[in-house]
Amino acid sequence: MARFLRTVFGVGEDHRMFQPDVLRWKCFTPHPFWEGPRGYALRYKGQIAAFGCVVPCRFLAGSETVLSCNVIDWAASRHVPGVGVILYRHIQSLTDTMINIGGTAEARRVLPAAGFTARTELHHYKRVLRPWRRFRQSGQPDWKAPLRLARDYRELLRPASAAPPECAAAQPVTCARTPELIDYLLACPAAQMESHTLEHGSFLLSRVGHECRIADLWLQPARPQDWAAAYSSAVAAAAVNAHTVQVTAAASHQPQIEALRQAGFRHTHSEPVFVHDPDRRLGDPSGLALSFLENDGFYWPGSAAHPG
Repeated sequence: MARFLRTVFGVGEDHRMFQPDVLRWKCFTPHPFWEGPRGYALRYKGQIAAFGCVVPCRFLAGSETVLSCNVIDWAASRHVPGVGVILYRHIQSLTDTMINIGGTAEARRVLPAAGFTARTELHHYKRVLRPWRRFRQSGQPDWKAPLRLARDYRELLRPASAAPPECAAAQPVTCARTPELIDYLLACPAAQMESHTLEHGSFLLSRVGHECRIADLWLQPARPQDWAAAYSSAVAAAAVNAHTVQVTAAASHQPQIEALRQAGFRHTHSEPVFVHDPDRRLGDPSGLALSFLENDGFYWPGSAAHPG
């Protein structure tokens, strides 16, 4: 399996995502939202022709709990046409709905054939904590490096923006968070995980190299001004580690998006969110509240945000 994935993705044997301990955690460590292993492979003439790993989630849509999942590490052999769609169809039979965040160009090409539509976006943000250290760690700087350094200092010193007038926001479709799920996430071998409690919520941090990611943050109940304060608390917790040079976060729910801007984060890029929901159990997919936890964004090696 690891060899097949390394070949399809064109990475070496030292690629962290396909190391035995990470694959074991992703595919075989018991998950509270899924029964049995989560790695699915299709074989053709005795060889693996397609593979995908399920990231389970449970959406809380009003009073209903909707089973769902995302497929990561999706890989299909070019020598067996259609095998990737067959794999998606099989996984669809095991759950109520499916989502897919971003993905490779090949995955985005296959998803419509498997019944997915792009319905919303996951927006990525970054806040640099230690501009000079980040500048020195950037390797061989190009001519834009001093400009980026100046921008990082300017953003670091900029005061937090004022909260917008409070207004009623549509109730989002959130993902269930349980103690058992948190225990599973804290055991991730590819990142240093931390769980923090707030007065009316909590957040998870994941540290990968010199970057700290706000893997998840949630409040209940939540007013617009509370979100910005919560993100500022997460940044303060991230900054405790002197080796952390930047904090990244991702959100799809509008109050959180606005709060990240107020807390001094800069938007870096967005990823499409594809949804397979034939029975419309999730309602309007634009109301999905997603984070790094719904795929592998909280432990993927390198930066979770685009450089620059």
